Amino acid sequence: MPSTTRRLAPLALIVAALALLLASPAPAQDVTPSEAPIIRITGAGRPKIPIAMPPFDGGDAARGREAADTLHDVIRDDLLFSNYFQIVPEEYLKMVGPFSDRAASYKEWQGIGAEAVLMGQVRPDQGNDVVFEGRAYDTSEQRLALGKRYRADAGQLRLLAHRMSDEMVLRYTGRRGIATTRIAFVSQTGKAKEIFVMDYDGARARRITANGSINRAPAWSADGSLIAFVTLKSGQPQLMILNAAGDAPIAAFPQKGELNSAPAFSPDGTLLAFSSSRDGNAEIYTLRIADRQLTRLTRHDAIDTSPTWAPDGRSIAFTSDRGGSPQIYIMDAGGGSVRRLTSELSYCDSPSWSPGPAETIAFTARVPGGFDIFAYDLKAGTISRLTDGGGINESPRWSPDGRHLAFASNRSGGFDIYTMDANGDHVRRVTRGGSNESPSWSN
Repeated sequence: MPSTTRRLAPLALIVAALALLLASPAPAQDVTPSEAPIIRITGAGRPKIPIAMPPFDGGDAARGREAADTLHDVIRDDLLFSNYFQIVPEEYLKMVGPFSDRAASYKEWQGIGAEAVLMGQVRPDQGNDVVFEGRAYDTSEQRLALGKRYRADAGQLRLLAHRMSDEMVLRYTGRRGIATTRIAFVSQTGKAKEIFVMDYDGARARRITANGSINRAPAWSADGSLIAFVTLKSGQPQLMILNAAGDAPIAAFPQKGELNSAPAFSPDGTLLAFSSSRDGNAEIYTLRIADRQLTRLTRHDAIDTSPTWAPDGRSIAFTSDRGGSPQIYIMDAGGGSVRRLTSELSYCDSPSWSPGPAETIAFTARVPGGFDIFAYDLKAGTISRLTDGGGINESPRWSPDGRHLAFASNRSGGFDIYTMDANGDHVRRVTRGGSNESPSWSN
């Protein structure tokens, strides 16, 4: 079971960086000349954008129809997950005729509440390829808002769908979507624990380490080209890095048996923060990636671990038991101005600083009967509880848009990876079976 939320261990977790290059479909082509984005930013107190999604046209071939259904369903799920859209109920579609870009048709679709209509067409192409064309029409502006055409191997349908979904989010909100992001995590494989990577929704999981040992604490670099993690293959926790070409893991720096754990890349990708006992006690260090220069940040006889960077790279939150029980602290990125953040809860660990302007730190805290995930609002100085499902809920990690969290939980028996909205709503289980822990969400 993951350990950092149940005991502050100066052992375990070492870094490795891994490169993950997915085979990519051909770049999308704009179907029509680009126009100014239709920006309708939604958020707290703002309505979601109602979008109608009639069944996609797959043509006469069974392969085309199957592909059309897959693309339709994945895009629908992506848009719902984003929290920017709501899908017009399917039964409403029966009240209007087939969509066309005539004024009368736009008004009919407006009549059932659709502010946008997403149409899709799929056709088999050479070999195992398919061509997918997605078109989004704005009913109030009565015009084509977005048109994209993709060609790819049929095995990449989900990736095509994720890309189209992100285009929709960008077009209608002006913000980057996260459907193409990935989650790294640890999964039990026999007696070993290996690092896996999956789509944000749990699909297309694949193993990226296979050393038959215990591997822990995956952490993405800011550009998604590296994954740092900890391995016990040599018998002692070592920080490792894999490059984007998928080469053999490389030690982050010469290690002589000291315990190293909890890696975290800085937002600009130049530094790797981690905890190490190389000087006799668990302290926070940074490693400069370019020349492997080490800098010690904390100097205290307590255990300091689990660093997480502020989005601007100027501060680091971390866990320390210097006040008695483990609590969350913040310091400047150079190690100065250490101040305690939490005090209301008896045991806090595994902080994760939200990206963007939210200024929220998620963390795990002990509660009667287990552990739950909380969020500290740095502006308001308030703490909110995000999970309350019993058992152990731990290792929260933010999505790159700051609107969701991934975490590990044993609420269904064994440990699995879950996601939820930033306020704790809409909990979704994304792995099933085995023992899965330590999620890390790519940018």
